[in-house]
Amino acid sequence: FSSATGLIRMTKESMAKNPDSSMHKLVAERSGKVSARIAFDAMRMGDAAAKAVVDDYIKYLAAGITNTINTFQPDILCIGGGEGDALLLPVKELVAKEVYTRNSKQNAQIVIAKLGNDAGIIGAAFLGNAQ
Repeated sequence: FSSATGLIRMTKESMAKNPDSSMHKLVAERSGKVSARIAFDAMRMGDAAAKAVVDDYIKYLAAGITNTINTFQPDILCIGGGEGDALLLPVKELVAKEVYTRNSKQNAQIVIAKLGNDAGIIGAAFLGNAQ
């Protein structure tokens, strides 16, 4: 599934409440479209409203990942996208506190997908060749 849609919605809501946020400037510089990257980039610029968006997003994403791990007990869970450690490290920290297996020797590994945002497209291309 794509959590980018939720991040975009959260970013738009924050922008509406925070007209002085640097998120507005970034959107204007990037053809007027709000993307999933806007809040992360504005956070790196020191924007408090963007940091709040990213913090909330990480909290919600970690809750979903925790529920997935607790339900399905995967060995590895891959996260797509291009935010790397800015996303991965806080998510791992929150998930580690909440998974049922936190005291076990082996826990699910949470990693960034090596194919990033292209994983779905590449998988679809391979599916077309399989027939």
